[in-house]
Amino acid sequence: MEKQRGFFRYENFLVITMFFVVGLVFLDRLSLGFIFPKIAPELGLSNTQLGITVSVTGLFFGLSTLIFASLSDFLGKKKPMLVIFVFLFSIATLLSGIVGSFATLLIVRGIMGLAEGPVMPLVQSIVIQESSEKRRGLNMGIVQSSSSLIGGTLAPVLTVALAASFGWRSSFYIIAIPGILMGLIIWKFLKEPKPSVSPHVVPIKSKPTKADYIRVFKTRNVWLSTIVGICNMIYILSLTAFLPTIYAEATNYGEAQIGMLLGLMGLMMFIGQFGGAAISDRIGRLPAIKIFSLLAIFLPISIALSYHNFGVLLISILVFSLGNGYQPLIMNIIPAESVSRAFSATSISFVILTSEIIGGSFGPTVSGILADQLGLMAPLWVTAAAAFVGFLFTFGIRETAPIKLNHLSNKEIQAQI
Repeated sequence: MEKQRGFFRYENFLVITMFFVVGLVFLDRLSLGFIFPKIAPELGLSNTQLGITVSVTGLFFGLSTLIFASLSDFLGKKKPMLVIFVFLFSIATLLSGIVGSFATLLIVRGIMGLAEGPVMPLVQSIVIQESSEKRRGLNMGIVQSSSSLIGGTLAPVLTVALAASFGWRSSFYIIAIPGILMGLIIWKFLKEPKPSVSPHVVPIKSKPTKADYIRVFKTRNVWLSTIVGICNMIYILSLTAFLPTIYAEATNYGEAQIGMLLGLMGLMMFIGQFGGAAISDRIGRLPAIKIFSLLAIFLPISIALSYHNFGVLLISILVFSLGNGYQPLIMNIIPAESVSRAFSATSISFVILTSEIIGGSFGPTVSGILADQLGLMAPLWVTAAAAFVGFLFTFGIRETAPIKLNHLSNKEIQAQI
């Protein structure tokens, strides 16, 4: 990594570029749901077909995450693969605007899932190798937080506005352009990451072996991160799926108030994601993950108890939405720091794959069933229970922050003198 000083150094360029790459993944992936009301009449689609399309996209997303991220670790060539996948998911977005039937929509969105799946592991494995130790968590947290800011906060406003102004087909054409531009930028300026040297990291072998690869899946932190990641996915997807309905049916709030509550939650989660990661660079991964995962438990509980009081609800969302700040630590930072740098993409992709498939399918399904049987507030208690279980499993995770490991190493050296 180049040792440039000031803002205009490669490390900052990399973080900013990857922030937009990851954000565009979630913008393109979530765009279908936001403008579906305009697509459905023209193509004659039902809500069931929307659900099938989203599920197929998620399935291919999860499967390709592990397959291609692992392949990139064995090949040791992350830049070419990232460029290919960025171009591919941008083209799939473009093609979404010319579909004429449910079958073609399904094929195009399946291709999008295949292309987007490996992007996050590839991006974060590049960021971790090119980041200075004191900024590793901050950099990875900033990149992860783009999913909340661009995908969760800006995407619904932008896509709906484009569809209303230019038509739903043109909206897909327009949002595909930034992805193509980012593909050109990383093709031109991104450098293939070089292995970083650290006394706490297993050295990278010239040719990773099958035994090294299997060892990733036996790593304690990877498995515990996966369990917490599943709980986090149940938490996030159940909240985002049912909160709009809860606000609309259980309260007298207007559309503007509901929009503000949902947008505020996304914004505070965005702040928490890079804030939690940044704090972990200073105090260690474990204290940060315990503090934020504990805080997350109280978000659904406070909503369930105060949804009828707008002022209290607003304050609760402002404070407790920050709890999702542990997500980058679980999904990216700790898994990547717990294995050889050669397999950082594999470790991240395994956590994402398992969390997507198990948490992504189990959480919303169970929440929906319980909502029908026990009432509309049931999903909030499901999310609170998932957050609590995730919090408990954080106590088994081992510290990986450089600042903490360096301190322990210094103490050991002093004890030997």
